[in-house]
Amino acid sequence: MLTAGSTGSTGLTDGRAAGSTRRARWWTELLLGLGLFGVYLLIKFLPLPANLERAQANGEAILALERFFALDFELPVNLWLADQGWLRVAANYEYAYTYIITTLILLVWVFARRPEHYRWVRNSFLWMNLLALGVFWIFPVAPPRMLPDAGFVDTVRLGRTWGSWGSPMVDNANQLAAMPSLHIGWALWVSVVLARIAGGWLVQVVSAVHVLVTFVVIVATGNHYWLDAVGGAVVVWLGVALTGVGRRQADRLTPGEARLLATANGACGALALLDTSRGSQPGPEQVKALVGARLADRPRLRQRPPRPGRRRPRWLEHPRLDWAWHVPVFDLSRPGGTAALHRLVADLAAEPLPGDRPLWRVAVVTGVADDVAAVVTLVHPALADEAGAVELAFDLLGGTPVPGSRERRPTSAPPPPSGRAFTALCLDPETRPEALSSVLGRTVPVLTGPAGQPRFGELPVTAVVPVPLPADGVSAVALDRGGVLTVGALAADGDIDRFGAKIRAELPGLRLDSRRG
Repeated sequence: MLTAGSTGSTGLTDGRAAGSTRRARWWTELLLGLGLFGVYLLIKFLPLPANLERAQANGEAILALERFFALDFELPVNLWLADQGWLRVAANYEYAYTYIITTLILLVWVFARRPEHYRWVRNSFLWMNLLALGVFWIFPVAPPRMLPDAGFVDTVRLGRTWGSWGSPMVDNANQLAAMPSLHIGWALWVSVVLARIAGGWLVQVVSAVHVLVTFVVIVATGNHYWLDAVGGAVVVWLGVALTGVGRRQADRLTPGEARLLATANGACGALALLDTSRGSQPGPEQVKALVGARLADRPRLRQRPPRPGRRRPRWLEHPRLDWAWHVPVFDLSRPGGTAALHRLVADLAAEPLPGDRPLWRVAVVTGVADDVAAVVTLVHPALADEAGAVELAFDLLGGTPVPGSRERRPTSAPPPPSGRAFTALCLDPETRPEALSSVLGRTVPVLTGPAGQPRFGELPVTAVVPVPLPADGVSAVALDRGGVLTVGALAADGDIDRFGAKIRAELPGLRLDSRRG
């Protein structure tokens, strides 16, 4: 629990070392794309000496190596396609466009629909292309169609393919870049990304067919050696591997996480009470939207624990969340009341979170009382301590993370004789939580949140209670300034009215609104 005097909180484990914690912006992605294109132009217009001669010599060396192993099938396939009429035209346009179109569609789809995966997808794409551009500059290779006296037919130029060789649109393209083949590289990269984040056998079959067709086309049109396709596969593997270095480090199971996974039962979190007097009842779709918007920033919300016995255990991606389980809905209209709510929360917190899915739940509870609903946020202790779990709840409710590292001056008052447990909730940055501690005569655990009234969609949040709940019932007192909740105090069953009176005397200028839970 974050207490008075704490200087920080472990917070929800989020793997932030692996990258930025904010969703990518479209204009920054556009700038990155322009930067990559700038590197391509730099290589094109600042070549090493004797670039064409070296490129042709390298192309002939690749062809000679294939001949040595009797695997130089490019020429007969190329000559066959040159006589096929409409099939040649189709192959030319497949060569010119499909690898670009599929790549752009995938990047836009991941950006819009799978933002939690976008950064590693984008980074692997950048690494793949930067590695290929480095090879283009250091080791230029002329395609088969550019080798003198080799007998290849340039079907793309022969067909006057719009948007490809011979078209004004690409007059400045680097034609000495056969090795590695980015046509294969991009097509294969799309297949790898889909395999990791989309799944489904039909998607995989279609993607594999596209890679195979692209391989046949790049060879048959005279634009690549088959070894160029091998080079394309290598840069895809290296790009994905380099991107995964930071992710693997961030996803590695720490000794503390392993210990908690092995020993901790139940969950911790926060119970938020909602005022539904001026709005509709909360629903699971709201929770799904809020959690989905934060999956990119909090990887543990989309990861499950490793299987037992692995030599180097890591958190594992779990791309298909079971939303019906993660976001259950409970109606307490009968019998209703705070006692029923507390029993439900206690049961949810005590229920072990299974290891075959991400270790969190956000339950929606209606029918607590007239104009009162609730949202219960629960996470496994391996993901967050109590303060981190409450931080996550505030993140979902208030839309901004809790500044859990806000420094608090310590108090040294002894606990009260009755041993009652109190927790303070401070939403106003100007509130002095140590004053609450002096009223109670003990150090008060302090939870901080976004300034002003947190909201769950259109519904005001009237109280936030840490889970597990204080023993045997909870009483609550809330203080507001101008209708905006600034301080809430929660206690195990006790003399909350006397406590509220003391707070009123200690914090002049705040109006007291006492609510018994």
